[in-house]
Amino acid sequence: MNRVTVAAWAAIGAGVLGAASPSAEQAPARQAPAAQIQARQQISAFEAALENAVRSGAQMLDQRLQASSAANMVMLAGLARARGFRLDDYGVLFDVEFPSMRRSMVWSMQELERASTGKPRQAADTTSSVQPREIYQSEITEALIAAILDFPGAVGVGAGEWLTVAARESVVDRRFVPGDGDDTAITVLLRMKGSDVSALRNRTLTREDARKRVEVKHY
Repeated sequence: MNRVTVAAWAAIGAGVLGAASPSAEQAPARQAPAAQIQARQQISAFEAALENAVRSGAQMLDQRLQASSAANMVMLAGLARARGFRLDDYGVLFDVEFPSMRRSMVWSMQELERASTGKPRQAADTTSSVQPREIYQSEITEALIAAILDFPGAVGVGAGEWLTVAARESVVDRRFVPGDGDDTAITVLLRMKGSDVSALRNRTLTREDARKRVEVKHY
């Protein structure tokens, strides 16, 4: 894990802990065994929904790049993983990992060809006006937000708690060019108040208004 990623996750941890405000009135009563099992089942189901959302975001990236001058210039490596945890006096946190983006063999061959002919490297040659990493960040973010809004359960989040999704790009097998500005893992932090989650599920809050209440941060 590179230094930037460590700093980003340290910031996320500080934000999560700083937002936690212990309150006997806000925190739900200790769950009975049956309720705990149901909450764990909902967490497991939401983990699967988040993993599917990440795959969908990756597919959207591929579709958009195939229609641009950046087609075949990047590839994704790694798996989609999601793990949910209940944090007392805070809510439920989902740690999501999504495939990393790296330069493809096509890009590498073009770089070698430029080097052999003495042509200077130009960033515009690989992406033109298209910015693959910006597209990827956007697609992953929107796919995860859609998963939060469309999941039918509340995953055991109380009204005064938070549903948090902390997603980061995998740092496994990332082979970017040393010193390249793109060699920074994408990190996305999404949060939604438990009361808003409940209102959305009960249909007293529209999906459009709920979307506005999802807090989004990028690192």
